[in-house]
Amino acid sequence: MRCDWEMAAVSGQNAPRYFFGLGAGAISLVLAMYSFHTPLLFIAACYLAIICVVDTLFAKVPNLCNLGLLIVGVVFNVWVAGAAGAAHAFLGLLVGFSLLLLPYLMGGMGGGDVKALAALGALLGPVTILQVFVYIALFGGLFSILHYLFASDLLNKIVGAGRALLAFAGTRDAQTLRPEVTEKLRFPYASAIAFGFFSYVQWGSIFSLLKSF
Repeated sequence: MRCDWEMAAVSGQNAPRYFFGLGAGAISLVLAMYSFHTPLLFIAACYLAIICVVDTLFAKVPNLCNLGLLIVGVVFNVWVAGAAGAAHAFLGLLVGFSLLLLPYLMGGMGGGDVKALAALGALLGPVTILQVFVYIALFGGLFSILHYLFASDLLNKIVGAGRALLAFAGTRDAQTLRPEVTEKLRFPYASAIAFGFFSYVQWGSIFSLLKSF
């Protein structure tokens, strides 16, 4: 009976992971089918479909997928605009890479996620990937909250955080702020990237969207 409860707890904890990860993969496939005659959207949708499924099932974004999109992104932009397209792709790569570099260095995500956004930036260019990233950040925050809400040790994390804050208030020792529960947050960030991209395709820049209200 105890094993049944443990299996149920694990399944509940993974519910947001599979729902958002595989859901993003399915939506990417639909977008690919409907954007066959729009090369940029088609390429991005196919790539997102693959990495969402792989990241959900195996908790990683393959380097081969990222390298493939990087090459396709550079070739596509050079084909469209020549040398200016190459510069466009290179700047997009740099912007995409830098946007997730700090969260990666802080341990909040894997290197594959950073490379994924960099590769997508090489395809979309610097301005577009920056606008897409605003949506990605919003979805990433939402998915993080849901991950913690479904976590089996949520209460322990809350209690541990409270104890750490009390200890810091009494000692002013920054070391006491280290979390007692050190389980690493890991949800398929590829799904946040995908939903961010879908949102940009649907609504455009979030800043323009906010101005319309």
